[in-house]
Amino acid sequence: MSLLTVEHLTIRFGGLVAVDDVGFSAEDGRITAIIGPNGAGKTTVFNCLTGFYKPDVGRMTMRRDGREYLLERMDGFRIAREAGLARTFQNIRLFPRMTALENLLVAQHNELHRASFHSLAGLLGLARYRSAEKMAVERAAAWLDRVGLTHAADDEAGSLPYGDQRRLEIARAMCAGPRVLCLDEPAAGLNPKESADLAALIRDIKAREKIAVLLIEHDMSVVMEISDHIVVLDHGAKIAEGTPDHVRADPAVIAAYLGTAEDAA
Repeated sequence: MSLLTVEHLTIRFGGLVAVDDVGFSAEDGRITAIIGPNGAGKTTVFNCLTGFYKPDVGRMTMRRDGREYLLERMDGFRIAREAGLARTFQNIRLFPRMTALENLLVAQHNELHRASFHSLAGLLGLARYRSAEKMAVERAAAWLDRVGLTHAADDEAGSLPYGDQRRLEIARAMCAGPRVLCLDEPAAGLNPKESADLAALIRDIKAREKIAVLLIEHDMSVVMEISDHIVVLDHGAKIAEGTPDHVRADPAVIAAYLGTAEDAA
């Protein structure tokens, strides 16, 4: 049974149908890419999954630890905390005046808040909170090492090079302990070397963490290299899905990206 199942997802903005009856699934240890031309509805799907938008129609079922979570009925903070979805954004949303390490600690605020008994244990310095805080720092340090940013732990996030900020945002999402990691155009603005390093990082996360990864990306070299399954959207509707080789050869996908003779006439 899939970790995440999306069925008949539909959302309208006034008279515009942004996502039209879309369905797909995601599994542990697999990378599922959602691709399509600009305006195809890719980020809108992510916004529905993570609670920013409520769909007009459809069911989004997350299965975790023997429980089912209907995401369309949950507030965004509960989707992250209970169902276990974390995401990055097309435009980087780090806390620029916090250090790299502090950004990763913020991602663990739910665990630290519970350990502090709503701040009381933290104020009193009780052992339970000190232990949780130590674990949070160790997790943050481990992820800084995984993304190659240990040297920048005490640097303000906003001062880091753009590629480092991209990797830091992924590390922050992973510090929340997700079962599904949603990456919205993580290679945007990266040079070929940075894109290759990013692809290696995503493959490493899939292999070592055994989580599901959902990927929106325009860099087809990254998509085709690392994806196990690809869902293709155009004008809000799903037009194809399958393995990278299958999708690459699909006439509907070729037409959506390259146009047809009729379009050019």
